[in-house]
Amino acid sequence: MFSACDDGPAVTTDDVNETAAYTAIVEWQASEQEPVVNDAGEEKLPVIYVVAADGDTIDVGVQADVAAAADDVAHVRFADQSAEAFDDAAADGPVIDGGVVLMVGLMPPPAPTIDVEVVRFLSLDTSEPLTLHISADEAASDASGTAVATVTSVTPP
Repeated sequence: MFSACDDGPAVTTDDVNETAAYTAIVEWQASEQEPVVNDAGEEKLPVIYVVAADGDTIDVGVQADVAAAADDVAHVRFADQSAEAFDDAAADGPVIDGGVVLMVGLMPPPAPTIDVEVVRFLSLDTSEPLTLHISADEAASDASGTAVATVTSVTPP
């Protein structure tokens, strides 16, 4: 006879999981940025670095899924250390390629809505702590069945 172990609440496609949360965060940041224009006057995608605040490496599967999901709104780059994203040779330490760094706090367990702490860096000297409220769109999921999520509000912590 086999029995199932209870590992906590069941995760459904109506929950914001790690991939959906990171994707929502990247899409929110891309929508917040002024368009980047190249020398030919053509709009190009913004560069967004994502770093885990605790210094851990974000799961490579999550990285790949987020980069693929957001490839039409941003060039997403994941870094293990925030220092990798800054031009330390420049006076104020801007983000490389005119990008932004999002240092993302601990990801809560999957749920229909979650709050995630994020610090947004424009340079080493310019940062802004934020709390992002992220909700699953119960009517939508991507091709893999993962919930699609949206940042529904942003507040100071």
